[in-house]
Amino acid sequence: MEFNLDHSVNHRIATVATLLKRQIFRIIAENKLEITPDQWVLLYYLWDEDGLSIGELVAKSKKDFANVTRIADKLIKSGYLEKRKSEIDSRKSNLFILPKALEIKNQITKCWEESTAITLHDISEEEQQRFLKTLQKIEDNIFSANKLG
Repeated sequence: MEFNLDHSVNHRIATVATLLKRQIFRIIAENKLEITPDQWVLLYYLWDEDGLSIGELVAKSKKDFANVTRIADKLIKSGYLEKRKSEIDSRKSNLFILPKALEIKNQITKCWEESTAITLHDISEEEQQRFLKTLQKIEDNIFSANKLG
């Protein structure tokens, strides 16, 4: 069988990821929020569990260390987070939510919900669950082959 890029799972996932990122950027901009989807991801995990380290955010977000550090630094400079030395291990720092981040939580969550509603329109809960299971298998394969997990 001849290779067809349009029927390549890898290519289609990458294309959808790009389209999703554009969509959420547009929705966030329409709501006049000055935050990126990548910044939202870190805030999401910190809203859930304040005081995580960069390493913990790397594990949760599945982004690389340098990228998480860069995103966190921008959030600190923008007044959304603060960094404090760990009380347990002074070589590490933890990130904490500031009031500015709490002020946008509901707005950014609504943006994400709007994006999700657009994306999953006419896709049943069963189809979503089946798709999530397949994506998990793909993710596991990538982590295992690249020893990322």
